[in-house]
Amino acid sequence: MKYLLNLFLFGLIPFFSACRQTPLGPPVLERQQYTLTGGSRCDTTANKGVDVSVSYVLLKEDTDGAHRINDTLQQLAVGSITGWLDSTTVAAHPEARTDLARAASLFATDYHTMTQDMGGLGGCWELKTQADTLYASDDAVTVQMETYAYTGGAHPNTNLAFYTFDRESGRALSLNDLVTDTTALLNVVEQSFRRQQGLLPQTNLEERGYFLRDGRFFLPANIGMSRKGLVFYYNPYEIAAYALGPIEVTVPYDQLSGILRAN
Repeated sequence: MKYLLNLFLFGLIPFFSACRQTPLGPPVLERQQYTLTGGSRCDTTANKGVDVSVSYVLLKEDTDGAHRINDTLQQLAVGSITGWLDSTTVAAHPEARTDLARAASLFATDYHTMTQDMGGLGGCWELKTQADTLYASDDAVTVQMETYAYTGGAHPNTNLAFYTFDRESGRALSLNDLVTDTTALLNVVEQSFRRQQGLLPQTNLEERGYFLRDGRFFLPANIGMSRKGLVFYYNPYEIAAYALGPIEVTVPYDQLSGILRAN
């Protein structure tokens, strides 16, 4: 009898382990923060140095899907710094691809090298990344990651990116995972874009200064889920001049009937 009981209890282990692979309820998030310290930090009195700050979130779940999502989010956090480094520099220091502190140190080294080469720079360099959830449900989570960077020049650069994940598998979802008909979606988004910009259906977008691809409207690189609908985000320079700023268009889900996948 004792043998049978032990066998039964042992058999429950893989059962409960498998159950933990399916998320239950909205995700619990844990914020991670990195800030560059040391002598390279910006001295506001001398107006020299660099400031690096990266804030991002991880899922506090012990599931395979959450582990995969967290691995990707950590890589994206580090990539928000290494993306500003020369590819040769990163190749020579592969540890910087996974280490925030190392990546920030190389960014500071770039600043000091540039200062020496140019005989001084006016102002500090700044790199700031902030990541938050845009949408979270039992099935999926969309994380938005915004990076602000100033490395000299006329103005800083900002970039916002969306990443949507399947919570059970941890897989990053593409647009084709979300919708069934990208051509129909394009038409709906263009209509919403024109309304948001105060443009009539017959208005020529190129003549109004918008950047089109082969003269045709296009979807942005960043599309995410929100509570109100699908969000289409055009970063500066993507479809319009920097002075116009980013353009964000939200299409309510009820306008995507027959386009959005049921699951």
